[in-house]
Formats: sequence, structure tokens, C-alpha cells
Amino acid sequence: MMLKNKKLLWLIIGALAIVAVIYFIVNFFISKKPYIYAGTLETSKVIVSARVASDISDVFVIEGDVVQSGQPLMELSCDAYKIFGRQIDNDYDRAMKLMERGHVSAVEYDALTRNKQDNDLKLSWCVVKSPMNAMVTTKFREVGEVVAPGAPLIALANPYDIWAYFYVPYSILYKLSVGQQVIGVLPEADNMKFVGRIIKINEVAEFTPKNVQTRDERTRLVYGIKVQFENPDLILKAGMTIESTLMQNE
Repeated sequence: MMLKNKKLLWLIIGALAIVAVIYFIVNFFISKKPYIYAGTLETSKVIVSARVASDISDVFVIEGDVVQSGQPLMELSCDAYKIFGRQIDNDYDRAMKLMERGHVSAVEYDALTRNKQDNDLKLSWCVVKSPMNAMVTTKFREVGEVVAPGAPLIALANPYDIWAYFYVPYSILYKLSVGQQVIGVLPEADNMKFVGRIIKINEVAEFTPKNVQTRDERTRLVYGIKVQFENPDLILKAGMTIESTLMQNE
């Protein structure tokens, strides 16, 4: 009977030892693993709109084209401005000759000059140009369509200027700083890594009250961390999910 009790005791001790080992592994290896945050990638976007009323006479790009700053994207016919411009140019040239002879007042000459400059500016808007180096993502209009000032024509995105927002608790905020380098990972691409840099830390918590007094409440605050990633090969694209521990050593 005593032998059976000893065996039972040793079985209990062995079971407790196994539980202790499992507890140690969970707490000191698994639970100590850095938390992984996830963010959705975004790029800087611009919607190029019409600045004058006219019909579209030509479109020079298609969706997916890479364009440079100043490159023509569309051309508006601007027939009314061209007709008006020819008349203004004739009046302006005539006024210059009369001005030399003293037959036109400075006030009249200045008015003609303003009209010419205003129409010349509008004519320059008839060639719609890209405001930045970017990729054409959406073409809203086609040749022959009539547009009003403010009508969207083309959407552009800069794939090199790409970032994601990660939302972190108050408890790790002190470990992060603007300019800090972090590593982003794409799990779907065999954990391909991308170098990133923290460019903004939101000063106000989101999804929680602004004024929080207790320590327990402060641990539930969530702050937005904006991280810009290097994307030389254009592998990263808007809408992708990227992961990071937000620590310098991952």
C-alpha cells in the first residue's frame, strides 16, 4: 500500500513538473514575443480637375501609365477662349501702337492687358498637366465629353510615397519616436521585409475619451503611428496589409 502511494506521489510530482515546464515556456518564450501590428498601405493621391468649361479634344494617357510632373494628360478644345483670345490679341496690338502715339489712356491699356493675361491663363489651362510624378489610377472622362470647372478628369497616385497607420496602446508609446526606423513585413510574400520610418505620432488618442485619469484607462488608449516605407521596386501597393512590431530590432 505504501509503495502504491509513493508511485502516485511521484506521478503527481512528475505531472506538476511538466505543467511547470509548459508554464515556463508559454510565459517566457511565447508570451514574451513582440506584438505584431497591422496597417493598410496608402499612397498620396491627387484628382486633377478641369479649370475651365470646355469639351475634351484629346486624352494622352491610359490607366496604369507612369507620368512625370508637367506632362500633358488631356487637352480641352477651348474654342470659345481661342476665338476671344484672337480678338483680344488684335485689340492689344492696336492699343500698343496707339499708346505710343498717346491716343490710349493708361487705364484703357491696363484693362486690355488684364484681359489678355486672364485669357492667356485660361488657354494655358486647356492643356491639363500632371502636378507630380505619379501613376494614372483612374480616367474619369473620354474624348468628346463636356466638362465644367471643377469636374474630375484623372486620378493620380504616387506609388513611391507609400505609408501605413498602425494603432498602438499608450503603454508602448514611450518606446516610439519620429524618425525611428522600423521594419515592415508582407506575410503573403514570404515575409518580405521593407524598411520604414516613423514620420508622425498622433498626439490625440482615437476611439477613446480624450481626458483619461486612471492608469487602467490609460492602457486602453490607442494612438496612430504613421510609417512611411521605401518602395523602390513598387512591390508595395495601396490597399495591401503590412505588419510590423514597430521596434527597431525585429
